[in-house]
Amino acid sequence: MEPEYSIIKNRSAFPIEAGATVKASKNSQTIHATTVNMSAGDVLLHFEEPVQLAVGDQVACEFRVAHEAGSPLPYWGLGNVVRAEDCRVAVVLKAGDFSPLESETDAAASARI
Repeated sequence: MEPEYSIIKNRSAFPIEAGATVKASKNSQTIHATTVNMSAGDVLLHFEEPVQLAVGDQVACEFRVAHEAGSPLPYWGLGNVVRAEDCRVAVVLKAGDFSPLESETDAAASARI
C-alpha cells in the first residue's frame, strides 16, 4: 500500500499563506504556524522552530481567515501528520468546516451583547 504522504505530493497545491493554530492531541500543546500551501484535504504548515510532531500524530488546526462569505479556507480541520521535516509539517485533514468553531461563534455573540 502506498504511504499516505505520497498522496499529498500528487495533488495540486495552492500557495495560500494564512495564520494557523495547531493543537496536538498527544500532549495538548498549542503551536502557531503559517500555511505554506493547501490542496483538497491537506495542508503544509511552517513553524518558526522545529516542532515535536511525528507522522501519525492527530492534530486540530484552526485557520485565521477573513470572515467573508465564500472564503476559500476552512476555519478548522482535524487530521493526522503525514510528514514532519524540520519546521514543516504536512497534515491530511479528515474533517473540517467552513464555519467558525462554536466557541468562536459564542464569543462573537457575547461581544455583541
